[in-house]
Amino acid sequence: MRLFLKRCALAAFAVVSAGIASADTIQLGSYGTGDASLGNGNTAIDYAGYSATSMTPSAGVGTSYALAPGLLWATAVTGSTWVGFAPAAGPVGTSNPALGYYTFSTSFTKGSSSLYSGSLSIMADDTAEVFLNGVVVAPFAPLGSDYHCADVVPDCLTVDTIFLSNLALLSGVDANTFTFVVQQAGLGPVGGTGDPTGLDFSALLSAVPEPNSLSLLATGMLGCAAAIYRRRSV
Repeated sequence: MRLFLKRCALAAFAVVSAGIASADTIQLGSYGTGDASLGNGNTAIDYAGYSATSMTPSAGVGTSYALAPGLLWATAVTGSTWVGFAPAAGPVGTSNPALGYYTFSTSFTKGSSSLYSGSLSIMADDTAEVFLNGVVVAPFAPLGSDYHCADVVPDCLTVDTIFLSNLALLSGVDANTFTFVVQQAGLGPVGGTGDPTGLDFSALLSAVPEPNSLSLLATGMLGCAAAIYRRRSV
């Protein structure tokens, strides 16, 4: 009986291990053009363009720059860096940008799984809206007083973590794109100092086990239970 139980346990463990092995995880994070990826599986952040009035994402591919958070912004999330459209866009050496909407994007490739779940952590000054393959997954926060950056997350002081469940938005194994539209409202005059803008994000997406794998595991465990019951009944 003990040997049989041991074999059943080993078989169940093998099924679970196979399921885990087949799952894949995607680690993403922001970093500037030409900088180290910090181990992330996405491209460097592209600065896609600016609009004074439209919240619709701009289209383009331009350089982004790593920004030091200084004492004004919270430290970047682990595995990422603050980025902006200009070297002096951040709190250190600020040159106040024009008010409006700045678009950034990054692409990544998923594995062979159909569904993913995970989380996205983001900070921005003043606030930001996030798209995955053109679909909004995190809307703009209300600016509020905008005394420092937006009063509600996403802002530049508190990490906003958004949970993403059963993402069917990821396309095939080709490039997928996160797009960020950063709103710069600001109180300081353009060309002055002390009114920075920037973006920081990280994400971890993991494959959701396929239903047939879960069914296989359940069937195997029921089979073990039935066999044990029959042996005890003899």
